[in-house]
Amino acid sequence: MEIREAIPDDNDALQFLQSKCPQGTDLVATAINTPDFFSRAKAYEMYKVYVACDGNQILGSTACGFKNVIVNGKIKLVGYGFQAFVAPESRRLGVASKLHQHREEYAAQQGASLFYTLVIEKNIPAMRYIERRGFYLYRTIIMPGLAIYKKMNTATEKQVRAAREEDLGALVALANKTWQNYEMHEPLSAEVLSSSIKRTPGYDIGNFLILEENGEILAFLGYLDWAQVMKITVDATSSKMKMMGVLLKFIGLFKLMPTMIKPGDTLEQIIVTLSGFNDPAHLSLLLKHLNNQMLEKGVDFLFCVCDPHNPMLKSLKGFVRIDTAINIYIKDLQKGKLDATKPVFISGVDM
Repeated sequence: MEIREAIPDDNDALQFLQSKCPQGTDLVATAINTPDFFSRAKAYEMYKVYVACDGNQILGSTACGFKNVIVNGKIKLVGYGFQAFVAPESRRLGVASKLHQHREEYAAQQGASLFYTLVIEKNIPAMRYIERRGFYLYRTIIMPGLAIYKKMNTATEKQVRAAREEDLGALVALANKTWQNYEMHEPLSAEVLSSSIKRTPGYDIGNFLILEENGEILAFLGYLDWAQVMKITVDATSSKMKMMGVLLKFIGLFKLMPTMIKPGDTLEQIIVTLSGFNDPAHLSLLLKHLNNQMLEKGVDFLFCVCDPHNPMLKSLKGFVRIDTAINIYIKDLQKGKLDATKPVFISGVDM
């Protein structure tokens, strides 16, 4: 078996392999990077996509991305492991271990302070496996899924508009101020944000909404359209979703309520990538504007990723939401651990 860097000619074989590898244990879904398998990794300025091969046959793949973030008060390079899958017939043969070892060794060679990965709630096999690889649970965060099913009230005297290139300096200043005390926050400049927007499929300066009053930017949020990066098909819903579906069906007898996803559905979803605000009420207004825009486009869900102490959670009142717990697992590659007493920031791009 050989571990090598993936090349564009692997695109079709990797997409086919993804179709054979549903993800999750409670909520199960099949995610296929389309139209370009490599589009998921392009969100990171520095990344690697690896494949495990036996001759011309691809047995599995994984990827890692890198960014400079705050680690215990200092800006350090960190690695993020994602998109790991192995052909069903090649599992329990050491394929995943060799792929994971390869990406972790590469991260160490680049001087990364730590390597992290995200594991969804109830995926006990993945948690136990990653723990055996020397990772530890750093924090459990929340991924609220907001159902988009009705128009929301957005009446305000303040102006809501799409961002423009000349706004980037003000946006990063507000974002850096909002998240400056969060571990894993990536301090931004206008140039860094502009580069991120341009290289990431499904991302555009028009994906940023601004709330403004008398020329002052009070809040903003950016979002990524995952439908332009991957196709996600539901194979099985979680017990939490099943119970919510029953409840919503009952309440729906009396007023308009969303329809819960079911096996066979293809998810149309967006995710908040970056925001900045002083008052959660201002962010709430932008989320409602975004809800109304996406309702017209047939989007099903709006997701965000939050530390349990993130003030963004205060902005979700009025939405029908289903929270999913996400576990952050860390492997320290150098001295200087994350501060366990501070909240943590995870970008929606990582999801």
